[in-house]
Amino acid sequence: MKSKFLVFVVIFLTCQSGYAQQTKIPKNLSQSLLLLQADCSDTLKTLIKKTADDKLVNLSWPWGGDYKTISNWLNNKDEKIDRYLVKNGIKYISNQESVILIAFKRKLLNQPINEKQIFKPYQELELKWSKEDAIRSTTDSLRGIYIPKDINECFTQIDKFWSDSTKKQVKSWTENEFTAKAHLGFGTWMRNNWGLWGGSRLSKYFNDLGISNPEDMSGIILASYHRYLLDNPVNLNEQLNFYKDYWAKARREDTVRKIKEFHEYKLGDTVVYKYRYDYVSKEQEDKSDNDVCKALGVIKEKNDTTFRLQVKIIETCDTKGIIIYDSKDSYVYDKHLKQWIKPKKRSIIRAHINEIKWFDYDFWETKD
Repeated sequence: MKSKFLVFVVIFLTCQSGYAQQTKIPKNLSQSLLLLQADCSDTLKTLIKKTADDKLVNLSWPWGGDYKTISNWLNNKDEKIDRYLVKNGIKYISNQESVILIAFKRKLLNQPINEKQIFKPYQELELKWSKEDAIRSTTDSLRGIYIPKDINECFTQIDKFWSDSTKKQVKSWTENEFTAKAHLGFGTWMRNNWGLWGGSRLSKYFNDLGISNPEDMSGIILASYHRYLLDNPVNLNEQLNFYKDYWAKARREDTVRKIKEFHEYKLGDTVVYKYRYDYVSKEQEDKSDNDVCKALGVIKEKNDTTFRLQVKIIETCDTKGIIIYDSKDSYVYDKHLKQWIKPKKRSIIRAHINEIKWFDYDFWETKD
């Protein structure tokens, strides 16, 4: 467990840009290894060959290392490599990066690559994690990491992670310097590993205090820990009110903006679809990019409360219509897990000429 804590300090102190990034995304494990062969530096390859399998992920960002290529592949949860790994029972990104790196290590060492053998321990781990997820809002540990129950326990855990020299460095910085330096490093670690994004008893603690944004949660923890180290008042309520006021003001400003923008749409106006989701075909995409054809609609009704438009479709630039919903880019709230998740099955909804549908107003723009 202590070796994991050492990673925290590494993440906290450094967060570099990494090696050259590439745009091509592999569709399976074999293609991943070919791309890594060309992308990895010789230094990194040597390090991979010498690193234990269960520590390989720590060479990759954001798990302790600087190498970002694999993370970039997996960042979009519907890329082919992600779908391939999920199909094989590996859905968590840290496990996905692990199996890719383990296979690549085998390739570098000229060892046999048995995918089933590589996948098996991580498939078993994922089954264990799925059971944890069912009670993640109450359990005291996730993925083998203790989850603090409140702000004071956060201090206790960070005290255990960091050496006296690290704490001395933190105390030498101003609060703003520390929170800025730690936000992308240790802050990212907290958000991922203390379940601030996925849900945990710590995120529920903040939810009950009126804080729902994980970035705000980690910001409060970091600012509070700095004050704690300097024996200054934490002033938790003052921090909570700051974020509540910030979001209340943002919501008010957003409503004012929406009212102003929505007012520009008139009944009977012809409007142009923005293709908020993917295109139904390459031909439709080319027509849109080259302004050969625009998907058009006519406003039939307006809802001033929800800022929605009822639009009759009059042109789609393709007989297959336009995509008006794609679950690939959406989340649903799981009441059991108490978190937002991607739907298990991908769902796509299209609209065709002469159909009348309701849309958020910003799916359309007024015609020039």
